[in-house]
Amino acid sequence: MDKEEKKERKIVLVEDDSLMSSILAAHLIKEGFNIISVTEGAQAFERIQAEQPSIVLLDIVLPGIGGFDILAKLKQDESTKSIPVLILSNLGSKEEIQRGIDLGAEDYLVKANSMVEEITGKIQKILNKR
Repeated sequence: MDKEEKKERKIVLVEDDSLMSSILAAHLIKEGFNIISVTEGAQAFERIQAEQPSIVLLDIVLPGIGGFDILAKLKQDESTKSIPVLILSNLGSKEEIQRGIDLGAEDYLVKANSMVEEITGKIQKILNKR
C-alpha cells in the first residue's frame, strides 16, 4: 500500500437535506470514509479549504451560496482546484448538468435517479482515477 492509499479517505458532504445527508453519511462511513457534513453554502468553501478532502459531494440548491457558485470558487482557488467534486442534486436538466461539468465537476448525479450504492460506486471510480 503506498502513501496515497493510506491517506485518510475524507469526504466533505455539502447537503442541506438532513435526511439525505444522514443516509448518505451512514452508508459512506460503512464504506470506510470519514464524513464532514456541511449544510450551509456559506460555510462550504471554508470547510473544504480547511479539510482538503479526497472528494466533495456537492448539492446545488443550498441556503446562502448555491452549489454552482461554490464549485466555481473551488476550481478558481489554488488550494482546492484539484479536489474532485461530484454534484448530487435534484436539478437534472441538461443545461444544469452541462453547467456543472463546464464548471469543473467530475460528474453530476440526479438524487432522484441515484441509489446510495451508485453514488458510492461513482465516488470510488473518481478516486481510483487519481
